[in-house]
Amino acid sequence: MHEEDPGDRTDGDLEPAPSALPESFEPESLPSTPLSAAAPSRPARTLAFVSIVVAGVCGGLIGFAFTDLQCDDGCTALAGLGGLVGAVVAAVGVAIVAVLVLRAMDEWQTVKDTEPRNHPARRRPQQPPRSQGDAS
Repeated sequence: MHEEDPGDRTDGDLEPAPSALPESFEPESLPSTPLSAAAPSRPARTLAFVSIVVAGVCGGLIGFAFTDLQCDDGCTALAGLGGLVGAVVAAVGVAIVAVLVLRAMDEWQTVKDTEPRNHPARRRPQQPPRSQGDAS
């Protein structure tokens, strides 16, 4: 008698294991956790956008000037290309930093909002009382 080798099966013969099938559940029965707003504040996003634009302009000017100084016979196309490359590199670099800063701000706010009010990290340290003999 010929036994079927598992390697001889085609994709059409495969069936999911019964344990792999999802169980039915009610969404109301799932635990809920408070989520922070995914977007940073409007002033923070505006400042990040403005800083990216300023960096792009500065990078473009530096790239244009650097390339223009290398040419003696007024190669404007090459200087324009240098300006474009400088603008893109500077804008991308500042955009990466801006995204990291915005994410860190959001994480800090989330941690601050989820800690209980009486958590030791939220308390101000108590300074020891001054004695009358301290001259400071």
